[in-house]
Amino acid sequence: MKTQVIQLDEHDDVISVRDRMSWSKTPRLLLVFPRHGRILARSLDLRLLKRHALDLGAQMALVTRSAEVRTVARELKIPVFATTVQAQRSAWPEPGKFFRSERRASHTDLRRERRDGLPVEAAWRLRPAVRLGMFAAAVLSLLALLILFLPSATISLRPRSQTQKLVLKLSASQAETSVNLAGSLPAHTTTLVVEGSKTARATGSASVPDQAAKGVVRFRNLTTGPVGIPAGTIVRTAGSNAPRFATAADVVLAGGVGKTVDVPVQALVAGTRGNLPADSLVAIEGSLGLSLAATNPEATTGGSDRSTAAATAADRANLRLALLTDLRQKALLQLPQSLGDGDVIFPQSLAVDQVLSETYIPAEGQPGEDLTLTMQVQVRVQYARATDIQALAAAVMNASLPEGYAPRPEPITASVSSAPTTGSDGVSSWQLTAERAVYARLDPLLAARLVQGMSIRAAKQRLDQAMLLAAPAAVQPAPAWWPWLPWLSFRIAVTVK
Repeated sequence: MKTQVIQLDEHDDVISVRDRMSWSKTPRLLLVFPRHGRILARSLDLRLLKRHALDLGAQMALVTRSAEVRTVARELKIPVFATTVQAQRSAWPEPGKFFRSERRASHTDLRRERRDGLPVEAAWRLRPAVRLGMFAAAVLSLLALLILFLPSATISLRPRSQTQKLVLKLSASQAETSVNLAGSLPAHTTTLVVEGSKTARATGSASVPDQAAKGVVRFRNLTTGPVGIPAGTIVRTAGSNAPRFATAADVVLAGGVGKTVDVPVQALVAGTRGNLPADSLVAIEGSLGLSLAATNPEATTGGSDRSTAAATAADRANLRLALLTDLRQKALLQLPQSLGDGDVIFPQSLAVDQVLSETYIPAEGQPGEDLTLTMQVQVRVQYARATDIQALAAAVMNASLPEGYAPRPEPITASVSSAPTTGSDGVSSWQLTAERAVYARLDPLLAARLVQGMSIRAAKQRLDQAMLLAAPAAVQPAPAWWPWLPWLSFRIAVTVK
C-alpha cells in the first residue's frame, strides 16, 4: 500500500506536523522522528496526531528509537517501527482493529454513575454539633497562628559603660626585642641634625699693634751709574719673619760706587716689633738688591701696642659647653615633630653623635669684646614607640578587664605620669597612666529569649534586672496596641546602641 514518509525535524511541534500530514493523499502516514532531540513525547501530542490522521482517513505509524515515544505509542495502539524500510515491508494492523480502541462506550445513566462514584459521608459528620466544633477548632487554630506569627517587637538596649584606668610601670632598653607583659619594651634610636649659635662677652685681654715704627735707611750705590729708588721699596732685617719697612718717597741715587742717600721708611705692620736697633735693615727686596746696599744708621722708633679685650681659652670652652646644652634642648623640642604621635622620648639618653661644623668669631688669637660660636651637630636619642606602648597597655588592661565588660574600639589614652629616667645601664624607666572606656557585653539572642511571651511591663523589668544597662530598656510592640511580646524569639528584634 502506498505510504507517505514524513521526516520530522527537531523544531517540529504538533501544529507543524499536522500541516504536513494534511498535504498527504495516501492511506498510510509514516512519521520518522529525528535521531536527536525530544519532540512529540507527550501522550496528548500523539493522540492529537492520531485523531488528525483519522480525520484524513489515513493510518499513522512511527519510526523512532526513543523509548519514551515508543511507550506512549504502544498505549495509544500506534504502530512503531525501527527503520523506514521495516515500516514499508512490514504489515500494519488492520484499520478496524486500529480504530476500535478509540471508540468510547456510551453511558446510558450518567447521574447514577456519578452518584455511585461519590464517597458516602459518615453520619456523625452530618451532626450540627460536630460541624460547629470543627469550625471552632479551625478558627482557634487560625487565631493561634496569628498570635504566633503576626505580632513582632523591637527592643532597644543601651549597655552600661565605665572607665578602666591603670598605672603601668614601664622600662625600655635596646636589649629588648619585643613587648613583654612584665612591662618591658624595646628602645629604638633616632638621629637629628640641629644647628645654632651663641655669643658671650670676652673676659680676657690682649696686646694689639697700635702705631707703626719709623726711621731712616741709607742706601749705598754699588754701581757707577745713577739708581732710582721708587717709593715703597721694601727693606727688612736678615732674619726670617722679620719686620718689613717701605720707603716713603721716590729718590735717585747719584752714580758712582760708594755714593749714598738717606730715605725715610715706615714699618708695614704696626706694633713694638718695628722698633729695631741700628744697622738692622740690611736686606733689600727685589732687583735693587743687586745694585744697592742698605742699613739704618739709627734705631727705628715709634712702634707701639695697645691693650684690648680678647677671648680666653676658658671663654671658648664655656661658650662651647653652653651652646651644646642649648642644642640638646633644641633637639628635644624638634624630636616630637620627626617621631610618631604618642612616642615617648628618653631625654637623658640624648648624646652628641658628631660635630659637623664649629666656627668661632673672632678666630683664636684675634681681639674682640664678644665671642660668637656657630655649631652644627648630629644628636642621637632613644625612644619608645607608641604602637608598642598601646600593645602593652591593651594586653595588661585586657587581663584585668571587669567581668561582663568589653573594650570600646577607640584607642587607649596613655599619658606619662612620671618623667623617664635613664640609668647607666641604658635602661629607661617611667610610669604611664592608661585609660579607656569599657561597656557591658549584651547578647541580643539572650535578651530575646528572656522576654518572649511576656507582657511589656514584665519584659522591661526583667531586662533591667538581668542585664547591665545604662538606661531602662525600650520595648516597642507591633501592632502598638498588642500587650504581649511574641512567643517566637525570631519575631523580636534587639538593637544594642
